[in-house]
Amino acid sequence: MDDTKAFLESDKQDYDLSCWYLNQRRVMELVGSSYLTSETVRHASAIGDAFQKRLAVLTAAKDALVDWMQEHEPRTLGQLLLSERATPGRIFTYYSDFYATGLVRQRSGKSPSTGNASPYIHRLVKGLGHDVRLRLRYHPDHLTASSSYEALSGHTQQLFVLAVVEGERDDVLDAIPYVIATLLPHLDRASRKGMRWRTYQEVFVDHIDSFSLAQLEPIPKRSELSLLRTVPEKEVKRAFAEIIGEPTTPDDWGGERSDLFSSFVRLDGRRISTAFAFKGPAKFAPLTMAGLGKNGDQIDRLFSEPADLLVLQHCHEITTPVRNAMRAYATRISDVRLFCLVSGYDTLRVLRAYSKCGFTPTPPSERDLLERPREDEDLLDST
Repeated sequence: MDDTKAFLESDKQDYDLSCWYLNQRRVMELVGSSYLTSETVRHASAIGDAFQKRLAVLTAAKDALVDWMQEHEPRTLGQLLLSERATPGRIFTYYSDFYATGLVRQRSGKSPSTGNASPYIHRLVKGLGHDVRLRLRYHPDHLTASSSYEALSGHTQQLFVLAVVEGERDDVLDAIPYVIATLLPHLDRASRKGMRWRTYQEVFVDHIDSFSLAQLEPIPKRSELSLLRTVPEKEVKRAFAEIIGEPTTPDDWGGERSDLFSSFVRLDGRRISTAFAFKGPAKFAPLTMAGLGKNGDQIDRLFSEPADLLVLQHCHEITTPVRNAMRAYATRISDVRLFCLVSGYDTLRVLRAYSKCGFTPTPPSERDLLERPREDEDLLDST
């Protein structure tokens, strides 16, 4: 078993960190040195093994850092970019896969191919205000285990970072990491929110129990989206409310944070508080960030609801920047949420499956025909 995972387990939160890199000095500057007097560290003083002592101190630092994040609720990098506040000194979190360079060459003793010897991980961040390349330089002295060399090489697994903005130049945003880690949900708690880090907290509408009949519907053709052009937003909202069994469908008003709030949605066999935002056919086109208010403030308002699942529905396609923005809010380490994007394709599947807004389920014979490969496709596959 990875020695890092062995000592970084904790049962205090819905998530934990398996740290590949942790800068203890910077963590101390951020959270204070009180954690050095913790029971874990005091117990370590009686241990003769230097390696075990180091593990105990790192454990205390990691726990203190998690507590700090819970209390101070740092924003995600996506939120900073959306609000144009990714300025030097701002602390942020970011969760993604990365590309890593420099570390293996240093470990092997070879000289780096560039003039700067510091290894770093980097990632292109697109669609949130403006495109930037996030670059996190770090010193190998703060790696926590020998397996860190593999974890921080090449195209990495999904990693969680807490870092501070150093500056931006030529569309490269440099930041200094406090920690680079793998997120570990506490599966023993069966946490709906914590178990989905690998999908960036996204669930799909037909995986929600309340909309599960949509799984029987084939994905519509793009030309079929036009069927939603004349379906008013209020009718779609009423249909969704009826499907989930919500007895109250509120009227729209200017100061609303969501269009529909319900505690009757079921996910993974349990009820979950859910807030919906519906985007009707007033602008029948793919949904972009411009369609969600300045700096995507409709997403900000949606996530201000006291709901564990946030659903954004649109009558047409939903663009990648919108998904990125929803992820930015859903993966805040201090306020982890689930989100669901219901595009026009999935909206049609839901309305057909539940016979709403004048639509009817696809007959089984047509469904089988749509799902069966055409003869010319079979021929292509066989050549």
